[in-house]
Amino acid sequence: MNCQSTEELNETLKSTSCNDFPDYLKQLHQAPSLQDYFSIYMARNEITAAWIIKNSGLSKSYAYEILNGRKPHPSRDHLLALCLGAHMDLDTTQHALRIAQQGELYAKVPRDAAIMMHINHKVWNLVKINLFLEEQGLDGIGKNHC
Repeated sequence: MNCQSTEELNETLKSTSCNDFPDYLKQLHQAPSLQDYFSIYMARNEITAAWIIKNSGLSKSYAYEILNGRKPHPSRDHLLALCLGAHMDLDTTQHALRIAQQGELYAKVPRDAAIMMHINHKVWNLVKINLFLEEQGLDGIGKNHC
């Protein structure tokens, strides 16, 4: 499993030629999957998939499909719900979004900024976050985005 950071991969790309690009792609395919990422996170934090799912508000069957790797590229909102359910910090959440090839949270986007603020303040309750988003005139997580 390749654990190179994005910065390290960016450096590698600077010296990668067109002929070397297939080797670079092999490195990317060795990167951890979303399933691996959550498994490692759960082990390090001594939490279970059931606990994450309960906190996420997602249906049990769909959430398990994501966590078991049958759904490697879930919608951004479904993944955000799982990250919130797992009580991930902002860096960990951003990394999960990158792995799933979903857009990272971006501070210049009002909805994203509100979600980031809640994560930074360790408020992971999806109901509270959605109420705040709606009070601000923003779409809630899972509403029109899944």
